[in-house]
Amino acid sequence: MEGEKMKRAEEEYFRERAQLDRELTELEDEQDSVNYQMRVSEMVLDKLKKTNIFNIAFHIWHQDQFGTINGFRLGRLPGSPVEWPEINAAWGQTVLLLYSLAKKMNFTFERYKLVPFGSHSYIECLDDQNKKLPLYGDGGFKFFWDSKFDHAMAAFLDCLHQFKGQVEKSDSGFCLPYDIEPGPARIRDVHSGASYCIRAQFNSVEQWTKALKWMLTNLKWGLAWVVSQFGEVSDQ
Repeated sequence: MEGEKMKRAEEEYFRERAQLDRELTELEDEQDSVNYQMRVSEMVLDKLKKTNIFNIAFHIWHQDQFGTINGFRLGRLPGSPVEWPEINAAWGQTVLLLYSLAKKMNFTFERYKLVPFGSHSYIECLDDQNKKLPLYGDGGFKFFWDSKFDHAMAAFLDCLHQFKGQVEKSDSGFCLPYDIEPGPARIRDVHSGASYCIRAQFNSVEQWTKALKWMLTNLKWGLAWVVSQFGEVSDQ
């Protein structure tokens, strides 16, 4: 009898021991999983801290002969008649970008105020706030004979030129890839000497589109400078 009791007690002990071992293994596996998830979360957080909000919000690139911002093409070509809603959206993103860069630098433009308003963004003339220059259109017959759109694009180029001047005050080595001539509203390639007007009236669509592409390229360089100078998203 005594031997059977010892045997049963021994078996019960090993069963309980085996159960405890299983539970311990499960707890260790769960802890390993938690530790792994913590490491992944820390890696993601570290990556986010090193990601600047401007790079997330504004992607400037090119598609064939077009400059693009967040996938929207800016300009028109005979073989690629971009619809005006896309052009308006591109201008809206472009205005928002320069507005945001200037705000980040605590810089106020002279003569003009950028008003980002989606596909209906515009520019206010500071000497006459009732005068609004629209950076959008519908491409209708009257539109092409209305000079306000051209004035708006020239005003925007003027603001970009002011932004460049402000950057140069703190960084004498800063240089945009294309020269800006705000008076005639032209952008010039210093290497080839070629220059294009940003106005649409009395201009070919090819040259207008080229000017817009160069303008976006300048903006991309300006964006890169602000990102390099004003830190990471965690410091915003």
